[in-house]
Amino acid sequence: MSQRCIRLDARVDAQVSVGSRIFKPAKWQAPIVCLAGAPLICLARVACVLGGIEARAVAGDTCRKCDVWSQRNDRAGREGVMGTYGHIVDTLERELNAIEQTYRNLTDEDWQRSTRLQPLDPSLKLWTIFELAGHFDISIGLTRMLIADPQPGGQPGRDRVSFFIFPRSEVAPVVYDYAYKMVEGKSPADMPDVLHETFSKTIAEARANPPDTIGPGYYALMRLDEFVASRVVEAVVHGLDLTDALGLDELASDDAVTIAADILDDLLARRTVSGRPADLSDNRDWVRAASGRAEHSDPRLPLIG
Repeated sequence: MSQRCIRLDARVDAQVSVGSRIFKPAKWQAPIVCLAGAPLICLARVACVLGGIEARAVAGDTCRKCDVWSQRNDRAGREGVMGTYGHIVDTLERELNAIEQTYRNLTDEDWQRSTRLQPLDPSLKLWTIFELAGHFDISIGLTRMLIADPQPGGQPGRDRVSFFIFPRSEVAPVVYDYAYKMVEGKSPADMPDVLHETFSKTIAEARANPPDTIGPGYYALMRLDEFVASRVVEAVVHGLDLTDALGLDELASDDAVTIAADILDDLLARRTVSGRPADLSDNRDWVRAASGRAEHSDPRLPLIG
């Protein structure tokens, strides 16, 4: 399948309206290729935001090599494969399956390995991989809670990006404690099956309900599609915590990293000044730095912990 793509000049000034959003003049300097390597950027309409930097197309073209959208499209233009609810659910399923399988392959010693996650209170001990499993259980299971309490006509108060905007001093201690509560009375041997039940039912219920289902998204009402997209970020970022603790290669697929990177790009723009640091053009590097899984000198980072 070919997609609509547009070629961009090396430097462009633009002011572009997409829906209700107006993107003001900016400069673009980064080299751009489509996912298949062609010198194009895949778009659905007429504008894109490249790590927060705006650009206007100067010539139209069709990229027949590329059957997925670019890694850096604005949400208003994401109507291709990468932006569909079904694709996001499929991507989340793949990530959760990889996480579950990693847990099933752990040795007794592995379960006691500490993660690198630093609690807000430095006097607290680090989560082990066992407590991380508890966090996976609750963070993914929140999707089922949203579905179980539909509120037709409710007004969503958060989306996939604003879900990650919160006072860390208030939320981080609660998240830290919840991981321990989720594994109370359980042993490491129990957790692969616990995760399987949570993960499989989350995916099945997400597929069985329309994306515009509205329900509680922890902080506020959210649409199901927005909440599921936020769970991809959780799976990618905490998947890094799992593999880093074990000394394994990253689990996340390119599609999952693309979704997470896109959300973190938007989060950067909402919380501070848009535009990734120049040395973080690679999505995997960006996700690591933006999530605090790699150090970076940019004072805007990390965005999440």
